[in-house]
Amino acid sequence: MDISVIGVSAEAEELYRYFLRHRGEGIGSVRQALNLDPDTIEAAAEVLGRLSLLDLTDRHRVVATEPRIGIERLVEQRLDQLNMEIRRVLAARDAIASLVEDQRHGENSTPVLDIERVEGLDQVRQRLDDLGFFSYKETLCLHPGGPLSRGAIETALPLDTRSLRRGLAVKAVYHPKALDDPFMAAYLRDVVSLGGQIHITEDPMDRMLIFDRSVAVVPINPKESSRGALLVREPGLVSQLVTYFDGVWQAATDLRDFTEPSSGAPLLSDLEKRVLAVMATADKDEIAAREIDVSVRTYRRYVADLMARLGAVNRFQAALRAKEENWI
Repeated sequence: MDISVIGVSAEAEELYRYFLRHRGEGIGSVRQALNLDPDTIEAAAEVLGRLSLLDLTDRHRVVATEPRIGIERLVEQRLDQLNMEIRRVLAARDAIASLVEDQRHGENSTPVLDIERVEGLDQVRQRLDDLGFFSYKETLCLHPGGPLSRGAIETALPLDTRSLRRGLAVKAVYHPKALDDPFMAAYLRDVVSLGGQIHITEDPMDRMLIFDRSVAVVPINPKESSRGALLVREPGLVSQLVTYFDGVWQAATDLRDFTEPSSGAPLLSDLEKRVLAVMATADKDEIAAREIDVSVRTYRRYVADLMARLGAVNRFQAALRAKEENWI
C-alpha cells in the first residue's frame, strides 16, 4: 500500500500513523519513538499540515485527521488533477487537422534543391571545419591541383589527425604535382601514417569534398575555388558525386605504390609496422588499438588492409608472412 501518489512520503506516512495511534501527543515525543532525525520530522510534519492530515495549531498536542476524511479528500484532489491532465492531453488531438494541412501544403509546394552557397574563403573553411567535426564515418576528397599552401597544410593536418583518431576513414586523391612540394609530400605521408588513405592520379578530376556520403562540397567556380563553395545535400546529386569519386579512387594508385619501387618489400609506415607487431600478440582488438594509440575502427581497417596485401586468411598468418617477407 503506497500513498506517495497523493503526496505523502514514506516519512510523512510514518509520522501520520504515529499520531493516529498516539492522539494528543506533541512533536517533541516523536523523536524518541521513531528513528527519524529532527529535520526530517519537521519537514514531514509541515507536509502533513499542508495536506490537512495533521492539525499543528498546538504543536504540543497534535491531532491527526480521521483517515476516511483526510485520505479520501487527497484522493479526490489527485483524481481531479489527473482528469484535468487527461483532458489537456486529449485536447492535443485538435492540432492534428492543422498539422495535416501543413503537411499537405508541403507536399504540394514546389521542391527546392538542397544546395547552399557559401562565399568567401574564411566562411568556406569554417563550414568545412564544422562538417568535419560532426562527421562520424568518412571524409572523401579530390584535389586536382598542385600542392596546398603552407598555411593550408598547417590547418589541415590537425583536422585530419582529429578525424582519424575519432575513427573516421579519410580517403583523398591528389595529382602528382602535389608531390613536387616537400612539405606537401611530408603532409601526405603523415596522413598515411595516422591511418589515412591517399591515392595519386594523373587523370583529370574535379575538386570536391564529401562528408559521410551525405554532404558534398564543390567550388562555385572550378577555376576560382577562392570565390566560395556549394554545399550539396540533395541525395540524388550527392549519390552521383559519390559514384564519381569512387570511380576516380579505384582508377588511382596508392601513394606508397606510386612513390616506392614495385619490387622488394614495401615501405611500411610506422603505424603499419606497429599494427603488424601487435596483430599476433594482442588477444583483443581493443587492447591492440590501445597499445598503438588508435581507435578500434582504425586498427581493424589497417588489419584488413595488411591481410589483403599479404594474402593471409587470418591475423596470425598475416604476422608470419610479414616476417617471412621481411616487412617487419
